[in-house]
Amino acid sequence: MAPGAAAQFDTAALQARQALQGKAGPMALVTNAKVFGIACFACLGGLLYGYNQGVFSGVLAMNNFNARMCIASESKSLS
Repeated sequence: MAPGAAAQFDTAALQARQALQGKAGPMALVTNAKVFGIACFACLGGLLYGYNQGVFSGVLAMNNFNARMCIASESKSLS
């Protein structure tokens, strides 16, 4: 391929990628349903992970949990 042809190919490829890319930033969430769905799924995962951490931190402090799991909670090697 000649040097001029390579530059034309690169320019055409760049223009094609920019046409497929669409808008960037917060407006991309509104205009692209796929990006919006991925963002919602990621937010839901973070929300559920935080909720799970909050629930388990409360369970670990319960007296009933410590009574039933006394082997694990009293073992020095696990802490």
